[in-house]
Amino acid sequence: MKDKNFIRKVLVPVDGSDLSRLAKKTAAIVAKKTGATVTVLYVIHDVELYYDSLSAVQGMNYVIPQSAINEILDLRKKEANKVINEAQNFFKEEGLSVDSKIITGFDEADNIIEFSKNSYDLIIMGAHGKNEKSPYDLGSITKKVIQHTTCPILFTKKDCSLSSLLVCLDGSKPSISTLDYAIKLAEKASSKLTLLNVQEFPSYEHVSHDAQSIFETMGTQILTNSLDAVGKKGLKAEKKVAFGIVANSIVEIAEKENHDLIVLGHKGLGIVKRFLLGSVSDKVGHKAKCSVLIFPAKHK
Repeated sequence: MKDKNFIRKVLVPVDGSDLSRLAKKTAAIVAKKTGATVTVLYVIHDVELYYDSLSAVQGMNYVIPQSAINEILDLRKKEANKVINEAQNFFKEEGLSVDSKIITGFDEADNIIEFSKNSYDLIIMGAHGKNEKSPYDLGSITKKVIQHTTCPILFTKKDCSLSSLLVCLDGSKPSISTLDYAIKLAEKASSKLTLLNVQEFPSYEHVSHDAQSIFETMGTQILTNSLDAVGKKGLKAEKKVAFGIVANSIVEIAEKENHDLIVLGHKGLGIVKRFLLGSVSDKVGHKAKCSVLIFPAKHK
């Protein structure tokens, strides 16, 4: 029986970058597996608002000619139409119906976040756009969307076939919701599922054997309790307890065991706490070499 409350609408922000193309491929897989509809979105940076704000901040007396602004905007509209048309053709070739939207705004991330509030169940986008050099960097737009969206977000770094999901759990309520979402996705995509709890020890080799046994038991219990909480006590999934720095351990295990998607929750720390401490999801997002799906605690 189809779960009508699962993924029904997928939003795919596109910009023509290589990772944006990977996002389209992943979105096609998700749509085929779940029956979701796809909308591709292109945000044109508002040139006029940009120069107006620049003039206000820097006290510029020079006024950019309207003809120059119009010329830049026309070029960006042509690029937007090209990228959107490529996306539409891709999804049609995959046998999927697709909607598209081009909007103009000052802040791309804000526009993506606002647009996603139109009953979308998942955002799929590249980890970064055209300007970042490292293939694994997390771009400023993607990072801002992660921090502020209430919608689950999957960002691509490599090909993601959804064949093997690494689900990170800490026993908290947000991680239980994350597990429920990951199980539904794995069932739809016939994915191999590995559940991971990391017991944090900066120098695990110095911990006594008895202490190791106690914390391993705690980690195993967290995984068992998490499955019980979502009514999947008998689920066939590998359970793994690891020790070390949480984010580092997640990234290392994902790479070593060749998982193509890390799934974890995001608690939405405030700006000050995020700046001082960072969060596990932030660190995994930056360090991981595979794609990552983040489930926000504030998701409803």
